[in-house]
Amino acid sequence: MSLDTLFTPFSIGSMKVKNRIVMPPMATHYASPEGVVTDRQIAYYVERAKGGVGYITVEHTGILQQGKASPKMLLISSDEHASAIGKLIEAVHRAGGKIVVQINHAGRQTATAVTGMPIVGPSPISCPTRSEIPRELSAGEIDEITAAFVTAAQRVKSAGADGVELHMAHGYLLCAFLSPFSNRRSDRYGGDLEGRSRFPRNVLTAVRNRLGSDFPIVCRISADEYLEGGLRIEETKRIAQLLEKDGADAIHVSACNAASGYLNQPPYYAEEGVFVHLAEAIKSVVRIPVIAVGRIRNPVMADQVVREGKADLVSMGRALIADPFLPKKAAEGRFEEILPCLSCNRCIQTLRKDAVRCAVNPEAGNEAQFRFSKSDQPKKVWVVGGGPGGLKAAEIAAMRGHTVTLFERETKLGGRVIFAALPPKKAVLNEYLGYLERRVMGLKVSLKMGKECTAEMVEAGKPDAVILASGARPLIPDWPGMQESGAVSAEAVFEGKAAVGRRVLVVGGSGIGTETADYLSEMGKEVTLVEMLAEIASDFVVHLKHYLSLRLAEKKVTVLTSTKVKGLGKGWALVEDASGTRKIEGFDTIVLAVGSKSDNRLAKDLGGSGLELYVVGDASKPGEILQAVYDAEEAAIKIGTSGNRQA
Repeated sequence: MSLDTLFTPFSIGSMKVKNRIVMPPMATHYASPEGVVTDRQIAYYVERAKGGVGYITVEHTGILQQGKASPKMLLISSDEHASAIGKLIEAVHRAGGKIVVQINHAGRQTATAVTGMPIVGPSPISCPTRSEIPRELSAGEIDEITAAFVTAAQRVKSAGADGVELHMAHGYLLCAFLSPFSNRRSDRYGGDLEGRSRFPRNVLTAVRNRLGSDFPIVCRISADEYLEGGLRIEETKRIAQLLEKDGADAIHVSACNAASGYLNQPPYYAEEGVFVHLAEAIKSVVRIPVIAVGRIRNPVMADQVVREGKADLVSMGRALIADPFLPKKAAEGRFEEILPCLSCNRCIQTLRKDAVRCAVNPEAGNEAQFRFSKSDQPKKVWVVGGGPGGLKAAEIAAMRGHTVTLFERETKLGGRVIFAALPPKKAVLNEYLGYLERRVMGLKVSLKMGKECTAEMVEAGKPDAVILASGARPLIPDWPGMQESGAVSAEAVFEGKAAVGRRVLVVGGSGIGTETADYLSEMGKEVTLVEMLAEIASDFVVHLKHYLSLRLAEKKVTVLTSTKVKGLGKGWALVEDASGTRKIEGFDTIVLAVGSKSDNRLAKDLGGSGLELYVVGDASKPGEILQAVYDAEEAAIKIGTSGNRQA
């Protein structure tokens, strides 16, 4: 399949790029607490430069401590910061990449606890996702921040970058001035579009004057904020025209702000290319290049966007976290070798807890840690379990030159992810399983299907190392009346091993339970969901939780939160909530989704054998794909090194 349009050279101002794929700015939290670039950060960006992307945009980089968005936000507020960013730029250039640095001030979308000083904004109106009210900036302070943007942009240029991007999107300070949702000023920086755009336009003009006409400046905007009173496309078309007039070399078209953040990183519930129409609208009114974004994870779609003239370039963000070599593989026609992004937003969830990790690529952010080579002492390695953890372990062990045999007790690879792909909008998981299966087949891993590996088999086969990735089993609570109730596990439902009647009670409203309710209601079942916590899907990132909640409401699923199950019977459950204990009844089927327990029986049977044994993923502790593949790769890299006998 030819992607000739996507892989044609292009220019943004004086910056010439080899193809139309852009890595957009995505926070990593890999910086030091002081906001200085780290070796980990450099390795992460260098890997994506090696992968063949047209150009990289460095994550939003703070111009001032006052505008710091998070504790580990990258900063360029001093010469020390700029010097460290210079090392990043140099490393990307050595790897053959082009690099642009995005500069930003968080405005009201931060906290005093992060900045160490009162937060500021265009008006004293708090962001709906936060409680802190910002202090309204004075005209003099606006001039000072404009100067800080200019200084930061000069530092970017002096550090050797190929361009600078001004962050005017996502509800941060410049966007907050542009938007009537957050700007209620009555002075020259508020009111109509002319007033609201004055500060961002002044920043652009001042930066252009300082950097000269030949240094590329990209402006990123939210073309639609997707909420009442926010920016809409007809207004942002005019904004784009003003930015072009003021010297912007390209418009990077995004959407949303913090209040509509559920769509800002569109998950698998959103259509692919969800914001492309916004880029197309902006492109219709400007002559400078336009960059599209919004769940563009497939190079074929990316090529189509450019070929049809909807945008000049495409941003592929999370897709490049999942597979930094996507551009190179696509250019060479190796589509089946591309590790697909799931749009699961576990990257966003991990970012909010600490730093970015990827559900399918354990090497993201761990490029140095997980760099491996062929083993100088190849081993006979057995992998037990054919889910993502087992498949990843087999892949890495085989890549290192070990002789690998994988045992799977079922007749199909994939483990529990086969069933995780069944709820609505989750078929993307099948793409991932297909990728993993192709990898182990291509590496000539020996597969033993439909056969459970036992301690006796291990003793007879004498492998040098065993990686146990046997997964987990559904947890069945010891509630009164459990046996009489005929309750079945969610897994049994997805496997087709349990008949499900018309009226269904799903017990457990975690992500799995909520998806089970979605799955059954999609089949036309009348579903009641019971969860002991105050909200459903509390273990999911906000994007997934938002869409799941909407879907259940639309299908009239009854949701009972803060409700504990005390006992079960045939067609009924005894529950306790704030009003007391009561009986809910009339159900044809009761489905349990209350958790899992590790299936590590083989590890116990092998205890004390002295075998080099690794227990990974759910077999160690029930969790998600992200942890399973991380554990698996770590174990496969350790095989044959000293001090690793675990049983």
